Amino acid sequence: MDLALYLEQLTQEGSRDSQGSFSVDYARALEKLSQRLFHDPTSWLIKLVQAAAASGAAEVQLRPLRDRLEVQFTSHGFTSSQFADLDALLHEALGHSDSPATGHFLRAFHACRAARPETLAWAVVDAEGGFSYVLRGDQTQRQLVPPRAGTGCECVLSLRPSTPRSWGEEERALTGRCALSPVGIRWEKRRLNPMVPAMGKQLLLDRLYLSRGPANGLLHLPHLTEIPALVYDLGNGYRDHYSHGSTLLHQWRSYRPTREHRLWEAEPGPSFSILESDVFQEIFGIPKTAYPINHGLIRGGRIEGRNNGYQILYVKGLEQFTLARQPLAQGRFGKRLPPCAQIWLRCPVQPEGETQLVVQRDGVLLDPIPLNVGLQGARVFAADGLVETDLSGLTPVRDERVQQLEGWLQSETLRGRKEIRQALRWGSKYGYSESAVEQITRVHELDRE
Repeated sequence: MDLALYLEQLTQEGSRDSQGSFSVDYARALEKLSQRLFHDPTSWLIKLVQAAAASGAAEVQLRPLRDRLEVQFTSHGFTSSQFADLDALLHEALGHSDSPATGHFLRAFHACRAARPETLAWAVVDAEGGFSYVLRGDQTQRQLVPPRAGTGCECVLSLRPSTPRSWGEEERALTGRCALSPVGIRWEKRRLNPMVPAMGKQLLLDRLYLSRGPANGLLHLPHLTEIPALVYDLGNGYRDHYSHGSTLLHQWRSYRPTREHRLWEAEPGPSFSILESDVFQEIFGIPKTAYPINHGLIRGGRIEGRNNGYQILYVKGLEQFTLARQPLAQGRFGKRLPPCAQIWLRCPVQPEGETQLVVQRDGVLLDPIPLNVGLQGARVFAADGLVETDLSGLTPVRDERVQQLEGWLQSETLRGRKEIRQALRWGSKYGYSESAVEQITRVHELDRE
């Protein structure tokens, strides 16, 4: 059975005969939820993605149509029996749900209804059968759904607004909020993630903290050929390869707790050697498990022992760390599994805003937290399920956990400042003039400790 098509047929019938009807006490819901959740028209969709991620879905498929938006995913945490009585479920206390996924769903559904759509449909079905609900105002049509073959619980939500509209705002929200999500987001079959968060044309520092933790609790990265660097430091010290990169210093690290800040379980340090190759060596001399991180022309200049030409850089041994669950097409290299990360620290050459910490929880990047960590305009993306939020589930609370994160990041960026200064001493090799180096030093106050 095509559950989305089945739901659409129900909404087109126009029948108001129901096996039950209910209305949500919106005043009560508004007391429990922050106003922010209802004021942002895309919040319902972001919360539904969080529900999918928290319930074990690998992918969320969206079908934007002129008159409605359909969202579909297969959950391995939900069961159809949970939704046998939607009325009772919607009146559960939002802050006391035993299941984070159910809590996200409740907020998503309340936010959907607060938008006062023409119709709102929700259906779930698994091997035991299922239920569908079509809501028009306060009237509800409830139907039983026959069982489906296979594992997991198929879930579909269809929202038809009171007036036809485009869905560009929702697409942009998903692209930003789910850029590093472990859950694949498909918009009209086109995958929106993972993607490189925009940070300006050039970066001083791109530092990845790799992990051996569970993939669903980490940042899922795009292929690293999408962020080529001038200087690579993969745990063995600086490696100058003079590529045509947009990042001065690209580093790979892993988490090491300090005496004051113990955030996650300690990780062994990465130790990767770069394999350099041309097309001929790639065919005959590079291990199949080696992961490409850059390919393109070698930067001109004084390159001792090498000729200008085409450059392919690989890393051997990446499989020792957590890789993404789903392979992604990496251009001429075919489908590969990108690495995952606990932290991604990015610092632009020209700051365009305040320094921010952006925490990912249940597959969604939360509202940013302003930071003061010694690098201007930097953004730190962190996968951390221990950061608390307000009742919307999208705004982090600046509590002790966030303070610990900030303290650890301050010590890490102090080291980063030193390494940037060291690289800039050879700025002419990487295309930075003396005046550019002076400007960068001044903007980021690199001459101060």
